[in-house]
Amino acid sequence: MDTVGRSQDENARTAFLALDFVTYIVENYSHDPAVAQRAARALEAARAAGLPVLHVVPGPMREQIHSALVPAGDEPVLAKSSFSAFATTDLHERLQSAGVGRVVIAGVATSGTVLSTARWAHDLGYEVAVCADACADPDPRAHAALVDDSVFPESWLGLWRIARMVSPDLDW
Repeated sequence: MDTVGRSQDENARTAFLALDFVTYIVENYSHDPAVAQRAARALEAARAAGLPVLHVVPGPMREQIHSALVPAGDEPVLAKSSFSAFATTDLHERLQSAGVGRVVIAGVATSGTVLSTARWAHDLGYEVAVCADACADPDPRAHAALVDDSVFPESWLGLWRIARMVSPDLDW
């Protein structure tokens, strides 16, 4: 059992979710200008491992994906109109049809799309991992509060309560 009481299914397929990596959002809602490069490293690791990769971005920005994270081949780009990648897309259905039981999340902003998508994924029963270094927020303190269990160790705010924090390298 993991820290949130779910059993780890070693046979569950893992998918990589790249959230809101459009140029405008990366440039205006990230405290860290290098986040796109670290997310690109995580994306390449996912591709090299043969994981399904899905890009989810705000609908009006669908054609503005950051140059470091351009979809390859048939990687879908889902257009959303809410914070969560699940609420207004067919992401859950796509993951289910692909036999996915785990998601690895990278995105901007940590307190927006990453938080909302991770919680939704957890509530749907997915095992969740967050590439903390491949995520960023406009406020570095909010980012730290969500990904670092030492910031507010008694709080339920942190993503670390429901997700495993992983590096952009293939340690997931």
